[in-house]
Amino acid sequence: MSQFISLLPPTASLSTSYDPTKLAADQPARDIPTTFKDAMTVRERVFVEEQGVPLENEFDGDDPRCFHWVVYASVGTSSSSNGNGSNSASPLSNGTHNDSESPSPQEERRQSDPTANRVAVGTIRLVPPPHPPHPAPSDHHKLDNSLHAPATGMQPNGSRASEPYIKLGRLAVLPAYRKLGLAALLMRTALDWAAQNSYQILSPPRPEEVELAKAEGRDVDLESWNGLALVHAQIQLERFYSRFGFVKDEEMGEWDEEGIQHIGMWSTLKLRE
Repeated sequence: MSQFISLLPPTASLSTSYDPTKLAADQPARDIPTTFKDAMTVRERVFVEEQGVPLENEFDGDDPRCFHWVVYASVGTSSSSNGNGSNSASPLSNGTHNDSESPSPQEERRQSDPTANRVAVGTIRLVPPPHPPHPAPSDHHKLDNSLHAPATGMQPNGSRASEPYIKLGRLAVLPAYRKLGLAALLMRTALDWAAQNSYQILSPPRPEEVELAKAEGRDVDLESWNGLALVHAQIQLERFYSRFGFVKDEEMGEWDEEGIQHIGMWSTLKLRE
């Protein structure tokens, strides 16, 4: 059965190959992964066109070091139009639906249709540690589009500032595919992957590195990621993120990001490695 969610691991070459002043479809570089261009196409539609974020700010310095997921819909070319300017679509993840029901006969036929096309309809990214300081309450700023990762050890303000954490963001679903559970599907997929792959998020130092540091009298960073996760949530989405165990951090307050009010919300995942 077809895979309808794609995962792209950190791709360092994006820091030099991706031109933030151009649309994903107009990128001149040939080595940009298709999955990333699909993610950016969705983000451009939602954040740039809908919400007014400047195009040059949408791609930022975190993108090359992020894990990116893209959810695709299967669109049958021989199907009749659904009235949304596209053909019938069946949004799936790893061969499963975004709810607990069994596939309908119509969906089964679409999945096996050799003429079906995949269309990117949603995306999310996971930013591993480290992170820059958190925006101050009542702050007004643009998205960080620096092409340099923040220095190790930098932490945000807030009540959970002292331990390594992941940050989920850039969650976006195309308008015609909303209310299908795809945003929740992307959240569950990213959180489940993180809970099972903590070593990929923040690798502990190797034993020989620890011993060498001790022999040389140096301190060694023994921090590991223990499941702490953050979202910078648009205020109207607080209830959505609370469904996944995220709780608002009152100390972080509210701030303006590209003209949109945000809050900080934390959750601690149960690691399953």
